[in-house]
Amino acid sequence: MEHKIKYLPKSQIELEVVLSPSEMEVFWKSAKDKVLSEAHLNGFRKGNIPEELIKNTDLEEKIFDEAANLAFRKSLKEIVEQLDLELIGQPEINIRKIAPDNEFVYVLKSAILPKPELSDYKEISKAVFKEKKEVNVTDKEVDDAIDWLRKSRAKTVEVERPAQKSDVVEIEIQSFIDGKETDDFPKKDRFILGEGRYPEGFEENLEGLEKGKEKEFSLKISKDYWKEDLRDKTMNFKVKLNNVYERQLPEMNDEWAKSLGNFSTFEELKSSIKEGISMEKEFKERDRLRIMLLDKLIEKTEIDLPEILVEGETENQLQMLKNFVAEQGMDFQDYLGRIKKDEESLKKELRKEAEKTLKGFIILRTIAKLENCEPEPEEIEEAMNEYLNQQAMQGVDVNQIDKGALLEYTKERLTNEKVFQLLENQK
Repeated sequence: MEHKIKYLPKSQIELEVVLSPSEMEVFWKSAKDKVLSEAHLNGFRKGNIPEELIKNTDLEEKIFDEAANLAFRKSLKEIVEQLDLELIGQPEINIRKIAPDNEFVYVLKSAILPKPELSDYKEISKAVFKEKKEVNVTDKEVDDAIDWLRKSRAKTVEVERPAQKSDVVEIEIQSFIDGKETDDFPKKDRFILGEGRYPEGFEENLEGLEKGKEKEFSLKISKDYWKEDLRDKTMNFKVKLNNVYERQLPEMNDEWAKSLGNFSTFEELKSSIKEGISMEKEFKERDRLRIMLLDKLIEKTEIDLPEILVEGETENQLQMLKNFVAEQGMDFQDYLGRIKKDEESLKKELRKEAEKTLKGFIILRTIAKLENCEPEPEEIEEAMNEYLNQQAMQGVDVNQIDKGALLEYTKERLTNEKVFQLLENQK
C-alpha cells in the first residue's frame, strides 16, 4: 500500500491511497462471498450464482461497493495509526480507480485535530503557579456565613404589627408610568423587607405600614437599575400590605449546631464553616491560576482550527445559552432585545469564545499525550458510578443517560485534571 499526504490550511489533509491488485484480492473475495451469500436468484443456491449472470447487474455493483468499503476502512485505519492522525467529521472520499485485477485508488479529504508545538509549557507553568496567593479566612466571613445559615433556618410567625425591616411581607402591587399601568413588577409578591428586591426607596416606603393598609408613592428609578427601560423614569406605585411575618432566628448554641449535622458544639460548627470557606477559596485560587495558565499557553501557541470544529462549538455554546435563557423563564428573542443584539451578531461573539475553548482543549490534550497523562480504567469507572449515583439520588432515570458519552466526558475530565496537577507541581 502506498499513500501520499498533503497538509492543507485550517487543519485539513488530502490523502491519496493506492492498493495494489494483490493487496485487493482478499477484499474482492470477501466482498463477493458476502454479496452472493445474501443474494436471491431463481434456480441457484445462495453463493452459487455463475459469474456470467453477475456481470452488469446490481450484484456486480454491490460487490464493487463492498470491496471498496472493506479496502477503504482497513487501509485508512492503518494509515491513521501510522501517521498519528485524528480525523474529524465525515471525510470526503473520491474513488479514482477500482476494478478486479487492478489497483484501487482513492483520495480522501478531511479535517484533522491539530497537533500544536508546545515547547515551553513547563516553564510557563512554573511562572504562573509561583503567583499563587495565600488563602486566609476572616472572622467576619465566618460570622456572615453563620448569619446566612441562621436566616435560612429562621421560623416565620405571623404578627399583628406594622412591617419592619427583615420581616417577610406579602403585598399586592400596581405600578404606573405617566398614568399608564405597567407589568414591570409582579401583581402579588412575598419577600424579605429590606434586602433590596425592589428599586431603591420602594421597600423603605413599606416600613411602618400596617396589615390591610394601602400606600401610594412615587419613585425616580436610578440610572443603574437592572431594567434598562425603567432607568431614570418616575414611577407611581399603589401597594397593599396583606400579611406580615416575623422571622425568628435560631440561637447560636450547641443544640442548634447539633441540629445541623454531626456537630457536638457550636465551636465545631464554626470550625467546619471556616474550613469550608477555606477550601472554597483554595478552589477559586486554583481555578484562577489554571485559567491564567491556559490563557498564556493559548497566547503563545499557533493553532489552525478546523472550521467544522469551530462551527460545532459555536452552535453548542449558542444552544447552551438558549437553554439557560429558557430555564430563567425568558423568551430568547426578548433576551436578544435586552442585550441589543441579533442572533448573528451574538454568534460572532460566541465564535471567539468557541475558538478559545477549542484551543484550550487541544493544548491540554496535546500535553496529556506528551506526558502520558491518562486515568486508569478503575478511576474512570469510580467517577462514572459516583455521578450516576448522584443523579439517581436526585430522581433522574440513569437508564436514559448516554453511557458512551458519559464515559468520554469522564475520561476527558480526569485527563485534564491529571494534566493540571502535573503542571502545578513543576519545580
